[in-house]
Amino acid sequence: MSPRAQRLWVMWGEPTEGRRRRIGELWRDREGYAFAYVREAGAAQAEGFQMLPEFPEPHTAEAPYRSRYLFATFSQRIPSPKRADFDSIMAAWGVLNIDDPLEVLAASGGVQMTDRIELAEHRADDDDLSSPLFIRVAGTRYYPAAEQIQADTELELVREPSNPEDESATMLRTPDGQQIGYVPRQYSRIVARALDAGHPVAAVAVRWLAVPGATRRLVVRLRRAPGPRAV
Repeated sequence: MSPRAQRLWVMWGEPTEGRRRRIGELWRDREGYAFAYVREAGAAQAEGFQMLPEFPEPHTAEAPYRSRYLFATFSQRIPSPKRADFDSIMAAWGVLNIDDPLEVLAASGGVQMTDRIELAEHRADDDDLSSPLFIRVAGTRYYPAAEQIQADTELELVREPSNPEDESATMLRTPDGQQIGYVPRQYSRIVARALDAGHPVAAVAVRWLAVPGATRRLVVRLRRAPGPRAV
C-alpha cells in the first residue's frame, strides 16, 4: 500500500463459493475516519451479507458514518503494539509505517475468524498502475503450483475475457505456464484495462502472508512496465 493511500475497500466473502464483493469504503480525511456502503452491498445482502453492527443503516458516501478515531469494527483487527511479537508481525506483513492503521489493514486484510470481512487498498478502475499495487492472489488453494512460488518469482498475467464469472478476469501463471490463481475481483478491471490496451504489467511475487483464521495468501506486486507490450 502506498504510504499516501487514505482509502480502503471493505469486502465480504460469500460463504459457499468464496466470491468476494465490495460492500463498503473506509477512508481518512481532515475530519477523521469515515465509512460508507457501496452499491455492491445490495448484491451481497442477497447472498447472505448482513449490515455490520456498528453500521446498521445503509449510509452512502454522500452521508457516511464518521468518527474522530478509527471505528472499532476495524481497529480491533490490528494487533496490539504491546504484543511481544508485534514488530515481527508487522515485518512479516510488509508494513512500513506501523503507526498508520490503514496501512496495517491494507497489508494484512484485517481478517478475523469471527466474520468474512477483508480490507484492501482502494484503487479507481481507471488507475494506470504507475504506482505499485500489492494484491493478495485469489484462489491459490485450488492450484498446487502456487505452493512452490517464492519471493521475487516473476509471474505471467493472462487475460480470460470469456470467463463466465468476470469478463475482466486475469489469471496469474508461473513462468512455465502453470496457473496459480487470479487477480482479485476488486482490481480485475484495472489490470484488464491495461492489458487489453497493450500496456505491459509486471507481476512479481513478494511474500506469503499468514493471518489468523485464514488460509495464507500470496502477495504479488503489480506495476505497469515501460514501453508497449510485444505482439
